[in-house]
Amino acid sequence: MLIDNYDPLFVAAFEDQPSNLSPLQAIRNAMLSGIKNMSTDELTTVRERNELIMKVPELRAASLNNMTQMMQLIMELIAKRVGRNPEDLAVRTFAGAIIGVNISVMLYYAENPDADFAKLLDEALSKLEEGLPL
Repeated sequence: MLIDNYDPLFVAAFEDQPSNLSPLQAIRNAMLSGIKNMSTDELTTVRERNELIMKVPELRAASLNNMTQMMQLIMELIAKRVGRNPEDLAVRTFAGAIIGVNISVMLYYAENPDADFAKLLDEALSKLEEGLPL
């Protein structure tokens, strides 16, 4: 598996989450802590990269591959936290839902450059935690 520069930071932040949090709360806190520690320049780079990914089919394909690898990482972290097999369908589905949220936020942020990325991710993960009410 290829490792993103932020993966070790995400893993450390996830593993530091209190055990009384649900797996989704722990993932949410870990993701948001990483984003909140990004500089304005880093967030601008993220947005510009997302815009480019949406425009170039080859980059979009590579991004999907990266998301699949991130899903595998989330499966491993969650399985360890809850004492299940990473290949368990429930664990895989949970990780897939989180990746789906990330994709939706990534697309929205690329189309709305003035949006607050951390706020978008927090709101989207909150919706997931609430059961995705519309």
